Amino acid sequence: MAQGKLIVFEGLDGSGLTTQADLLRNWFFKRGVEAYLTKEPTDGPAGAMIRLALANRLTSGMRQPGGRLSAEAVDDHALALLFAADRLDHLAGDILPKLDSGIHVICDRYYLSSYAYQGLTAELEWLRAINSKCRKPDLTIFFDVPVAICKKRMDRQRWHVELYEDPERLEKVRHSYVAAIQALTFEGDQIETVSGTRSVQEVHRAVVSQVRKILSKALPASGLQVALLPEAEASATVEQAQGSRGYMPT
Repeated sequence: MAQGKLIVFEGLDGSGLTTQADLLRNWFFKRGVEAYLTKEPTDGPAGAMIRLALANRLTSGMRQPGGRLSAEAVDDHALALLFAADRLDHLAGDILPKLDSGIHVICDRYYLSSYAYQGLTAELEWLRAINSKCRKPDLTIFFDVPVAICKKRMDRQRWHVELYEDPERLEKVRHSYVAAIQALTFEGDQIETVSGTRSVQEVHRAVVSQVRKILSKALPASGLQVALLPEAEASATVEQAQGSRGYMPT
């Protein structure tokens, strides 16, 4: 049995990751190909702590002069270690068994997110070291969307602001993404950038075009006959996704 492919979606919050991940999974299913959709941080123990930290609901007690304790945000390096632990647990218990069974895995965020977000304060080489045991994706797609558009989308969806979501920090994260992508691509990682400012259908077709390249030897012949969704089929798939969960690019 051929091993499944690990396909990772990356980008700022509001860049369309969740929407496009759903559409790609549906694209596989329509062709009779097994695909599993997952995301990070996970719902596991380390992932739960990360979610609390990102929502500013998990803090560390810092001893101040005079013995007084004050609540401070979790240290960025400690948070990076939590992400790495969550990722390794995710791989061992969820991703790798499915890949070994021939199931393609679509992961909403992976180690490139750590390099971009925790890379604001931690050295890239250290981040890469703590993630060195992670399986390399077969394909990473980075959705490039200007911060102003991402922020507008997030503001329509959320009533609270997470740790990395102020515009100034998001601009730094975007630049951090670009720097990390350049470094990894130079070393042979398969990373493709797709503009996320186009229509949902256009972005989906761009994603499928990139995915088809890595699946050319894995998809059955019937799947290869329809490499790109026809416009009408793509629109119908998008409308189904919108109707099923109240569409908003995330």
